[in-house]
This record gives sequence, C-alpha cells and structure tokens, in this order.
Amino acid sequence: MAWSLHAAGAMPEANDVSRAPSPRSAPRDVAGTSPPRWALVLVPPAQRKGDEAFTIARALRDHGLRVGGFAQRRAVRGGRAYEVVSLGAEVPPVPIARRGVAPGPGEEPFCNCAFRPDAFATARGWLDEALPACDVVVLDEVSRLEATGGGHAAAVSLALARAPLTVLSVRADRLSPLMERFGLADPCAVLEQGDPPAAFVATILDSIGGAPTSGARPLPS
Repeated sequence: MAWSLHAAGAMPEANDVSRAPSPRSAPRDVAGTSPPRWALVLVPPAQRKGDEAFTIARALRDHGLRVGGFAQRRAVRGGRAYEVVSLGAEVPPVPIARRGVAPGPGEEPFCNCAFRPDAFATARGWLDEALPACDVVVLDEVSRLEATGGGHAAAVSLALARAPLTVLSVRADRLSPLMERFGLADPCAVLEQGDPPAAFVATILDSIGGAPTSGARPLPS
C-alpha cells in the first residue's frame, strides 16, 4: 500500500469526513503544560487492514529508537480472526477479535465483531511495562470502539500522557471524535494513502531529536 505525507496543520479539506476539529476545540497550553505530541497514520474508511504500524515501528527501531506499543494483524492469512502483537517486547501475540461471528465465551459483541476484553488489558499491560524506556509509542487500529471509551482507549490515554511521541493509526471516519475524546491538537505529521512512509518516519525522527545515523538502515520506500 502506498502512502503520502502531510505536514502538521495540512489536514484534509473541510468536506472530508476525517477533518480535524477547529482550532477553538484544540487544547491550549495551560500552566506550563502542552498538548500531547503525536503523529497520525490515516486509514481510509473500509480500507483493508495493512501493515503500516509494523513498517513504521521497524523503521524507527532501525534508526536506534526505542519503540513500544502494539499492532493488530490477521491470525491466519485470509482468515477472520485477529491478534494483537507487542511492538516493544518479545511476547506471544494474543487473540483479540473475530469478524462476522457470534460472541463465544470471554468475548463481547461490537458492530460485526466479537472482541476479547482480556486482550485489550494485556496490550495495555505491555505498554505500561515498555513506557519508561520508550522514545516512541505506536498504537494500531484506534477506531470506533476507542471513540466510545472502550477497546484500547485506556492505552491511548496512557501513551499520550507519558510517551515522548505517540503514533496513532486511525480510520479516517473516526478521526474527529477521537481527537475530541483525547484532547488532541494537530499531529506533527500525517501519513495517508499516496507515497511511501520515508518522509513520515523522517519527520518523527526529527521531532524527537533522533535523526538517522550514518550506520542506520535506509528509510522504507
């Protein structure tokens, strides 16, 4: 999948469902505090799940940054079951959802999926352990469930409060309510369908003072 980069502030046009809240709704610096620093991977509505979070996390690690967080992938190629994978520790993935099935034991329904609440708690635990040593946190599949305060919402709040910079992968039609829920101003960079992610990764490196070193691998193309 190809992706393109927008600089901070160059958000989609006003008639786009992913339009960010107006500046008046963005958080202001109060009593010496600043809004969370974050970057956005914007996924088109109904777009098939991709590997962007894994690609970005790998590129950041290749340039010497300590990465935490988690990403979601199909448990079996072509299957309808999904698992969540730690990006910060060598631990086994855990099942998180099944699509188009009735909930079984330990699962809860949401839209057309059956989710496992214990998987969200496990992923948040991974993040809590990794945060003290993280330069960047990458959180995948932040969408409708998180906009209601469920799913990975607790992990998103934790990362935004404690990580130097958080990368969120968000469905475009859920961007505005998610920004409002988590009190987000414009991201430092937005990666959306178009060009490869090299410029996006470079912007993150620059933002946290982690510019590529001479021995680093090339940025992804």
